[in-house]
Parts: sequence; C-alpha cells; structure tokens
Amino acid sequence: MPQTTAEIIADVDATVARLEDYRLELEARPVAHGYLEPGPSDDDEPGVGFRLPTRPALPRHTPMPPASGTAFSISGSQLLERKTPLSPPLFNPQPDWLAHVLTVTGSEAVLARFQAAAAGTGRLSWGPDVTNREDLSRIFPVWDAQTAALIEQIVQSQTVLLAREAASSSVPFDLNALCPMPLDLLSLGPASPMTQAWLWEHWGTSRPLQQVDVMDGYPKKSTTRWSVSFWSADWTPWPALQTIATRWPDLSFSIRPLYDV
Repeated sequence: MPQTTAEIIADVDATVARLEDYRLELEARPVAHGYLEPGPSDDDEPGVGFRLPTRPALPRHTPMPPASGTAFSISGSQLLERKTPLSPPLFNPQPDWLAHVLTVTGSEAVLARFQAAAAGTGRLSWGPDVTNREDLSRIFPVWDAQTAALIEQIVQSQTVLLAREAASSSVPFDLNALCPMPLDLLSLGPASPMTQAWLWEHWGTSRPLQQVDVMDGYPKKSTTRWSVSFWSADWTPWPALQTIATRWPDLSFSIRPLYDV
C-alpha cells in the first residue's frame, strides 16, 4: 500500500534517530584495533619493557537533526511594491517535486482561525468566472426574460458544482486560499506567460501544492502547534509563505525542506 508523505517523513525521522543511537553506542564501545604503542621515553625507568596501550581520542560529532534539511523561520514584513522580475519565471513542463514540512505555532484561537482560512480545494479553477451574473450578461447579445433565466440557471448550477468540488477535494493548506490568484489571470489559463509570471512572483512555485497532509505523528496532539507536509514544484514557495506570515502576525511559521525524501 503506498505511503503518504507524512508516513514517509515519519519513517525517515525514525530511521535517522535509530542510526544516531547506534552511532553513539559504537562510540562508547572499546576500540578493538586502534591502540597506540608508544616507544620508551626519557622518563621511563630502566628495565621497563611493557606499557599499557592508550586509546586515541575520538572526535565528537555534532548530533544530527531530526530527518533532513534545516527548519527556516519565516518572518513577515511590510509588503514591498512588486517589481518586474529580473529573470523569466521558472515553469518546467515536468517539474521536480520537493517535499516540505511547514510548522505553524500560536494561540489556540488564532491557530484555529488560520486552519479554517487555509483549507481549500487544492487546485486552480482555470477559465472565466461563470458565477458572476454581470460577466455572463455581457456574453449574450440579446437581453430578455429567457436570457435572464438561462443566466440564473448557469450561475446556480456552477455554484453547486464548485461547492461539491470543494467538499470532495479539500486540502488543509491551500496557497490559493491564503494568497489567491486574481480571477482575470485565472481566465487566461495555465499556459499564459502572465499567469506563470504571477505564480513565480507571488507564490515562488509554478503549481498548486500536492499531497498536502496534516502531520499527526506526535504522541499528544497540540492545539498551539500545527504541522503540514506537502510537495511543491521546483522550489520552496517563499513569496507566498512570507505574504501569509505578514497577514498573520500573531503566528510563527517555519519551513523545513526534505531533500532526500
């Protein structure tokens, strides 16, 4: 049965912890073949022909952090005026997917509001917004009662469809829920250079996050600490995370990339 991202990361953490314990155990054992046999010195008494071997000092290694990668703190700041990027946006047809663990800490009440705001469909609804009656009225050249009834039917059916999709494919951490793409850019589609440039500038990744899971591997579930794992395309979504941290100043954010998962 395929493992989820959270299960893979938990296995990596457990494996690294076991390896670190084994390394410390080996370090504490006597060295079988590593003793020095120093020759006689000027201070030795005559007739001394035997000297106990001495064990060389072993270098101490820095304890390994849990799993791999380093957790980076994300500090919010005043959003600066957007500038034209100096390099073209990174948009690969077949991106490299990088695993991450995002940890959010704060008071129980604020964290609960953030979790509610962060949930979303996990994807971008490309195409025009057909739930806006004014936009639809511009499409039909003739305006009469039959046209108005047709527009109302389209709006209602599309609203029900979007609500059904949102309920069936909700993810706990959705970049578009916290840092939404403008509707006029969504209507251009994913192949548009303008949408690709917006994603690279505002999200730092070219696609919505994939395999977003809540990390429930702790013995006691904390109400002031929330961790989610996800995969992002080609890069860590730094711009989106900084925007989110700025809009939620009462919370603390840290991100840990996992390059060997």
